[in-house]
Amino acid sequence: MNIVSRVPAIAAGLLALSAAPALANPFPPTVWQCLRNDQVTVLANEKTEDVGTRFLVRKSTGDLKADCLVEQRPTDVVIGGGDDSAYYYIALAKTFLILDAGTGPDRGLAIFNLPSAKPVFEGGYSVQGNCSPTAGCESDEFTIGENGVTFWREVKDKATAKNCKDYAKFMKTTGSAAIEEKSLFRFSTQKIESLKDRRCVQQQ
Repeated sequence: MNIVSRVPAIAAGLLALSAAPALANPFPPTVWQCLRNDQVTVLANEKTEDVGTRFLVRKSTGDLKADCLVEQRPTDVVIGGGDDSAYYYIALAKTFLILDAGTGPDRGLAIFNLPSAKPVFEGGYSVQGNCSPTAGCESDEFTIGENGVTFWREVKDKATAKNCKDYAKFMKTTGSAAIEEKSLFRFSTQKIESLKDRRCVQQQ
């Protein structure tokens, strides 16, 4: 798997943002990070006008400084730029940008193929315990390997008293539950594979 360099974005770009007239840039400048491997470069910063992170995607070149310069180029592809999306960085693996999605307690997983930013997966997922993928933590609940992303994926089957042993407790506390299946998003095929194991989890 390609090694990802995670470095601060080039200061010249930050200065350019800071120098913009107030009316042209109504939101204060924020810190950008440059996520880069041999194939793609992703510039990321937290949105100040809304929740989530904005990502600028471009092809990598041999010039680290040019790749990480903060400026929106005509050829850049934007992910998470609108106010209807809230994405948070998990990982850049090969040509796949792996993001946590959503604003509520029940989370979504979004995977984009770069540099086109084509969405190749989006669906519900969960991690039981305190090991959050957005903090760089991996466990049996969520791992990224050479072949792909292994995680617990929410499926369409409705949780009932028959397939969810804690159904009554979940209904009493939050009134919601979901069935999840251990799954692999395989990089080579860009498809989901079932790993057979299933579980029932509480939702909000």
